[in-house]
Amino acid sequence: MADGATRARFVTTSWDDGHRADLQIAKLLHKRGIGGTFYVPLMPYRGQDVLEPAELRELSAQGFEVGAHSVSHQNLSGLSGQALTDEVAPCKPFLEEILGREVRMFCYPGGRYSRDVLQALKAAGYRGARTVRMLATSLDSGPFEMAVSLQAYPHSTLSYLKNVGRGRKPESLKNGWKHRGALANWLELGKKLFDEVMLKGGVWHLYGHSWEIDQLGLWAELEEMVDYVGLRKEAAYVCNGDLLDTAR
Repeated sequence: MADGATRARFVTTSWDDGHRADLQIAKLLHKRGIGGTFYVPLMPYRGQDVLEPAELRELSAQGFEVGAHSVSHQNLSGLSGQALTDEVAPCKPFLEEILGREVRMFCYPGGRYSRDVLQALKAAGYRGARTVRMLATSLDSGPFEMAVSLQAYPHSTLSYLKNVGRGRKPESLKNGWKHRGALANWLELGKKLFDEVMLKGGVWHLYGHSWEIDQLGLWAELEEMVDYVGLRKEAAYVCNGDLLDTAR
């Protein structure tokens, strides 16, 4: 096992639901050299103002990744058979037609998935999928169970504990205990997790929803966070799909 001086350090972000405020997220990230994946459902989520095809192409041209987020943002773990196929399979070719490039990644709506969902994604040709399991900084998750470090959202300590409990992964349990004093402050938590990745190696993965950031007025906090993690010469800034070849 390589020590902290030689292990790779990755930084990635991901943004769900395809709201047009994603364009503001992209500006913040691009300025600081930070990569990101924007997960887009085919139907507008909650009647939101969504990205147009030309705007998706613009994101792609800037070096960002566009991933699929189902057709209608349903709980996929409650679907099976043709209903499940109809919810995940059409997204990939639809987005690929818009973008003119491969769509590798999928994001589970609400983080809900099952063995049937994983099989449906593999059958549809996806190469990986992102979950909402937080407090992760290793590259040990499988390609269809990609975890995240934290969300750009002021979760309570109880919310993190529930998330860790559902995931049942030793890594998240360990990080939750180690950083228990920072769980009530997402900025402090994000910086501590990032510092640890810079010291020991691994991946720092921030996810969120641009519409939620807009509603809660979190833009200044988000800018502080990306200022802190951006433009580090020792880090590789990548999209989610770029991590597929690095996961063990």
